Amino acid sequence: MKIGVVAILTAGCLWGAVGVFVRLLDNEGYSPLTIVFARMSLAFVILSVFLLISGRWRFFRVRLRDLPLFAGAGISSAIMLNLFYSMSTVMNPLSVASILLAASPVFVVLMSAPIFKEKITGTKVLSLIIVFTGCVFTSGIVSGGLAGAGVSARGIAIGLLAGIGWALYGITTRFCLNRGYHSLTVNLYSFIIGAVTCVPFTDFGAIASSIHAAPAYMVTILILHTLVTSLFPYSLFIYGMNYMDTGKASIIASVEPVVATLIGFFFYGENPDAATICGIVLVLCGISLLNIPGGLKSLIKPQE
Repeated sequence: MKIGVVAILTAGCLWGAVGVFVRLLDNEGYSPLTIVFARMSLAFVILSVFLLISGRWRFFRVRLRDLPLFAGAGISSAIMLNLFYSMSTVMNPLSVASILLAASPVFVVLMSAPIFKEKITGTKVLSLIIVFTGCVFTSGIVSGGLAGAGVSARGIAIGLLAGIGWALYGITTRFCLNRGYHSLTVNLYSFIIGAVTCVPFTDFGAIASSIHAAPAYMVTILILHTLVTSLFPYSLFIYGMNYMDTGKASIIASVEPVVATLIGFFFYGENPDAATICGIVLVLCGISLLNIPGGLKSLIKPQE
């Protein structure tokens, strides 16, 4: 259990850096879908080379009848999650984009209960409420208001769609794991299907011109973008899902807004106020509650 928690927490921290790379590539003229294509296609290439060199051919094998599940994971990740979150980080402050994405655990918990028969426990509900409340405070909305945070109705809608995409990705991934597939297999096919989906909308000219203008810089940025925001976190998240239910995994990954807020502070001058700091504490408390042995019952009735 502990290794699963560490894996998902690490994935959440890495996803907190998405906004940094999106903004860098946006400045280079990359459209949202071009950004998604670049990182998912490169992630597929890197993972494929690793599996081939290490002789893990079995991870390429999938049953034909299960391809729709992998397609669902790839499309929900590429189009709904990555596209809309990339757009959200450009349209909104990083902290606000993160809070909108933080709504995804609500969808995951509600969807996982009837689909996978996952229990909606008191501990899970309380943790979800605390984490989401913390994300709201972290976003700066409480202290500054939507107008003060530079958020529009369209920006909010785009951010919520990213959250729904994340929920669908978690659900389809769980189906794949329940069918006995390894996390690397799920990633491999999610990456290639997601990349192929983006091809018609990708600006290959922007990619070529940016690399031609600054080869070493752009190749480094693209590789780091792929490793930090796709290959490592997706692999860690799916690996961690082997040790817990889907709803719990999604709540733990909500540490991402905390990291995004800290990055916004250190790199973009988005200064956190008292409400933001309070939100960070709440998120960490909510995640900690979820991982206390015995959950809420152990706090109400401590064992002697």
